[in-house]
Amino acid sequence: MSKRDDIMKIWRESFPDSRDYVTMYFDRVYRDEEALTLTDPSGQTVSSLLLQRYEMKFQQAPHPIGYIAGAATLRKQRGKGYMSNLMADALHTSAARGDMLCALIPARSALYFYYRRFGFSTLFYTKEQRFTSLHSFPVEGSYELMDNPAPEDVWNAFDRFQNLRKCYILHTRRDFDNIRADLEADGGSSVVIAANDEDHGPRIVSMAWAVPKEDLLLVTDVMGENEDARTAALRALRGIYPDTPFLLYGRPGDSMGGRLMPRGMGRVVNAGLLLGAVAAAHPDLKCVVKVKDPILTDLNTHTFIIADGLCGIDDNYHGNADFDVSVDVLGEIAFSSPAIGEIIRFPSQRPMISLMLD
Repeated sequence: MSKRDDIMKIWRESFPDSRDYVTMYFDRVYRDEEALTLTDPSGQTVSSLLLQRYEMKFQQAPHPIGYIAGAATLRKQRGKGYMSNLMADALHTSAARGDMLCALIPARSALYFYYRRFGFSTLFYTKEQRFTSLHSFPVEGSYELMDNPAPEDVWNAFDRFQNLRKCYILHTRRDFDNIRADLEADGGSSVVIAANDEDHGPRIVSMAWAVPKEDLLLVTDVMGENEDARTAALRALRGIYPDTPFLLYGRPGDSMGGRLMPRGMGRVVNAGLLLGAVAAAHPDLKCVVKVKDPILTDLNTHTFIIADGLCGIDDNYHGNADFDVSVDVLGEIAFSSPAIGEIIRFPSQRPMISLMLD
């Protein structure tokens, strides 16, 4: 069997995805070069994961990150330490190829505790907002639902919207096409909303994605130029699903009501790259950060000096540190809310993750 076939076997045994979804995923998304595996003494592949490459907009610039998907072990081989070894391999691989961060979305809530042992923290949140079937989503502007927009126009608008977010895992055109295929496989719907531009005609101003889940509609993301345009996308979904309550995975910093809920985890794999990004975006920032990392010791266990827009290493520094933290806490500091950042005097940014085919 090929590596792809071995991983597909583990995937089908471990996750409740339909056969059509698995076929779509391995035909469109899977890449051999992103797959990591471990074998037992007999040579059988027993544990696998995909370490996919993404970019994340952070501190005003894109930075390379890794995204772990499909981490699983054959049922009869669990409890023998295979996944622990594979996770360590993934972190070293992610760091070696130049990633700043490694991210993942646990398949179930209990796994949040498991991944903490590898230095992951809950960094990604969503503002869960629930709307009854009576909510009509009123808007102030004039909008129209586009029936058959040109794919290139939709992609260009999507790319524009995702780059409006301050701290977000970015999707490529290939990712975007896979998102649409995933939505189709799940029986979901997407809407594209336009407003009339007097000089250039209709202009795409928002879009949304949604999947029916039992007795509600799960709206996995809404993007747009402003709050009113995003509401127009929800209004269009209401027209398609007139009698269904909505559950929206909203932006973590949304001023609307709702509960802030965990959405994913992250792990700093290159502290110097992360702190260098902070330094470059905030040239007036001066601080000393001591980091301890039991897994990526050579790369991350250092004293970092931030000053004059640069970040350097000085392990002979013996003064007081502004932050003396483990690598998981460093992630929580860098990716906390701006309000908390003001309290601890660090330019924190709350990140967002969405549309990851999870």
